[in-house]
Amino acid sequence: MTDALVVSPPAGQIEALSLKLSEGVMLTEAGATLAEDVTFDNYCLALQSCQTLGNASLWAIGDMLLFGSRKYGEQYSQALELTKRSYSTLTQAKRLAKAYPSEERHPGLSWTHHREALAVKDTDERRRLLVQAENEGWSREQVRDHVTGADTSPVVEHAHTCPACGHQF
Repeated sequence: MTDALVVSPPAGQIEALSLKLSEGVMLTEAGATLAEDVTFDNYCLALQSCQTLGNASLWAIGDMLLFGSRKYGEQYSQALELTKRSYSTLTQAKRLAKAYPSEERHPGLSWTHHREALAVKDTDERRRLLVQAENEGWSREQVRDHVTGADTSPVVEHAHTCPACGHQF
């Protein structure tokens, strides 16, 4: 997200916050606004930016809950109200943030990849699994299959490749 721009809202008006995902695409609290002339490359970059923000958001919530529990004690009631997330999501975010310090997180993998790999109790084995998943471009389901010993990954033919991120769909 090299070209992203955060636009500061007027004081007291957090709903006015917007984020430039790419040229021609803005993220607002209510979704995305897209210019009619947005290029395919910028469209793909915006999609990739949304995924990055989604992962970062879950990691950040977990990091903040860890910090909050150390500094302020249990604060789930406040977090439930402020984030509008479920108790289950908050506890998972905190558990993953604790299990994966920031230096052990793989930016090339989603938060859910890390959640699936957490079933591997041996830390070194889990690290190897995540490195392999990142190197080989595994989906979250493929990580789960490797953890459970199943191999149910379908063969998928890709019709398009995003020039910005390389994702195939």
